[in-house]
Amino acid sequence: MAFLRSPLTALCLGLCLTAGAPTGALAQAEPTTLSVEAGGKELTARVIRRAATDNASLIVGLHGYGMNEGQIETLVNVEPASSNSFVALRGPVPVEGGGHAWFPVDDSQVYALSQPADFTTNADIVADAIAALTAELSADPRQVYVVGFSQGASMALGLALTHPDLAAGYIAFAGSLPPEVRTEDWTIKNGAPVLIGYGTRDSRFSAEELDATIAALSEADLSVELQTFAVPHVVSGAGRRAIAAWIDDRIAGRPVAQTRPLPLAVTAAPDTGEDPQAIIAEALAAAEARGGYFGNPDGDLVIYKFFDFNCSICRIAHRQMGRFLAQMPDNTRVVAVDVPLIGPGSREATAHTFSIVSPDDYNRAYHALMVGRGQLNGVRALRELEKLGILPSLTDSQEAIDAYQNEMRINTAAMRALGIQGTPGFYVRLADGREGAFTGWDAAAIAAFIGATLE
Repeated sequence: MAFLRSPLTALCLGLCLTAGAPTGALAQAEPTTLSVEAGGKELTARVIRRAATDNASLIVGLHGYGMNEGQIETLVNVEPASSNSFVALRGPVPVEGGGHAWFPVDDSQVYALSQPADFTTNADIVADAIAALTAELSADPRQVYVVGFSQGASMALGLALTHPDLAAGYIAFAGSLPPEVRTEDWTIKNGAPVLIGYGTRDSRFSAEELDATIAALSEADLSVELQTFAVPHVVSGAGRRAIAAWIDDRIAGRPVAQTRPLPLAVTAAPDTGEDPQAIIAEALAAAEARGGYFGNPDGDLVIYKFFDFNCSICRIAHRQMGRFLAQMPDNTRVVAVDVPLIGPGSREATAHTFSIVSPDDYNRAYHALMVGRGQLNGVRALRELEKLGILPSLTDSQEAIDAYQNEMRINTAAMRALGIQGTPGFYVRLADGREGAFTGWDAAAIAAFIGATLE
């Protein structure tokens, strides 16, 4: 049985083994610990999986704040279809109380730098360590992928800016660029693509921080793909599968998306001094022009449904709407009003449907997306739209971004002006001028207001 013993004499780095690992035809069965000297610091690397052949791809995992290289295996245990080596690296900064970090932080705030210069310095150290590992494992330097979780995701994104040629792709889950880094003027030519994973229930960083991170990467001319998951500050099984699929696509040479994701943070409409009735009228008129409806398209008894694509009660109401309308007057129509409040996945789906020009296409898209199961995000929405033969004219122009954000803010403000507390919400306007608002799906109450009794 052979063991790795070769020194790295060609690099200004030292790499020594603390445990042996079999090589050759058989892939490694047990993790091996390596010690990597880079930038005057000694980093520990855990070789979780070694490819059976040379010139295979290499995946490098970066753990979260206060964690270590042994924990990333559980959090991001990616298993792409392609043969590869998988190494987890330990951060260079010891954390008081245990574990390590990739850069010092201010008052234990994982994304707040105590010294901005430390970020670039430590990124250089990590980049040198990854280059050494690539050589020692005889991996293909053109097929290195860096996967980071939490603060490790921040470092992965930082490497995408400071060392764009180090890897063929950077994957960041549950983390963002520190403000001091993203506000610098970066311009990267032919940089590696980036995959960002965001948990819609993650309380560690907001959609606004996510938007700012995506904007900084996009403005640096990097290709960014965003996928969202209905999870807190973790990497779920769905997230690990998404990482594996993304890496497989890159190894296979499949093209990456070139469209920058539209901003996801939707806040309340700014106080413009407009009369609330004017805001309500603007929101309802835009919804009618968009085209999502049930019932009689020319009916003058109108029920406006404020909905979120990921709202489970909204979907129940959608499934029951046909039976409900069968007992309503023939002049009844239900108009959909987008209010993506639940999370980034909802906002991604809405961004795609917002860009649909044809009212008929939007109506088909609205009904198709509302009958699905599980959390909807931009990737799933686009897949469903492609099945319908609908190609959204999504654009990352500032004009399109402003239009999308403005309409979502107005819709949210209109819902609040009507006194609707959440989705689903219904605003009913009768032909005789009477009107009423309802929070939640209370079909009997809505029918009674209209003057009908449900069987």
